[in-house]
Amino acid sequence: MLGDYIPASPPAYSVFYSNSFEGQGHHGGSAILVCREIPYTSLELDTPLQAVAVKVFLDRPCTMCSLYLPPSVTVERGDLNRLVQNLPSLFILLGDSNGRHPLWGDSSVNPRGVLLASFIEDEGLGVLNIGDVTHFNSPTGTFTIIDISLCSPSALLDFTWRVLPDLYGSDHFPILLEGNRYELQSRLPRWKLEKADWQFFRELTSSVSSVADFGSSDEAVTNFTDMLHSAALNSIPRTSGYFPKRPVPWWSPVCTSAVREKNAAFSRLCRNRGDPTLLEDFRRARARARRVLKEAQCASWKAYVSSINTKTPFTQVFRIVL
Repeated sequence: MLGDYIPASPPAYSVFYSNSFEGQGHHGGSAILVCREIPYTSLELDTPLQAVAVKVFLDRPCTMCSLYLPPSVTVERGDLNRLVQNLPSLFILLGDSNGRHPLWGDSSVNPRGVLLASFIEDEGLGVLNIGDVTHFNSPTGTFTIIDISLCSPSALLDFTWRVLPDLYGSDHFPILLEGNRYELQSRLPRWKLEKADWQFFRELTSSVSSVADFGSSDEAVTNFTDMLHSAALNSIPRTSGYFPKRPVPWWSPVCTSAVREKNAAFSRLCRNRGDPTLLEDFRRARARARRVLKEAQCASWKAYVSSINTKTPFTQVFRIVL
């Protein structure tokens, strides 16, 4: 939940956010992060709801809208209708709705869920949820489905929906939507010229046909270009096209062990929901993991700060910080 916090953009990503409105009892906010290698444009939404939308350009444009509906705020049906009307014809609407209803797999019903179910049916929206729980209430040890993934009907078969098993420190499970027809790549592969086999490249390009051997100059140029490209593919390695994962400097085997114990405790609780002993075991394991990670971060930061002096180059400082 964002509140008054202004999120920073991680490397290679742009962030778009909608903070809460002061003086209206709202809290939370919503945000979308988009890889800068993907063509996109932000959309202006005329809505009092905590929503933000971005249109990404894949093989066909698709709009992603993030929505947060706080539990203590009255949601007007008309605001939901107008939000959908603001979105282009192909869209995905994702968010924490705080609504419960069997339409998206929850075993219970609350007033917010009844409102949303009626809205979904009247608008003819597709529901991507498949019934897996999306939220864990630690104080009560209960599992619910309050995070809804909706889409325009034409996009219903374009995505596969699933919940990841780890909370990653939140009370909401991450939801992964995989495109069935979209191939995303973080950036274009680049040639590793410093590792090229130039001798092999020369051998592959040693035989060049005369322009007279072709019916036209365009055909000759196409043949020459194809030959160069084929030779490069066979003699010059390329990058994968994906951004490498940068390991955090403070991680240690102790951190790995603490997180593994927390995940194991949570897995046991998921298999035996409602067991008070397992719930308490998970709470202790989670508290220990948080403490271990926090201590590791603090120790790493202190060690880093103590290593900086007036002679430390700025490039070295910002290489670590950023």
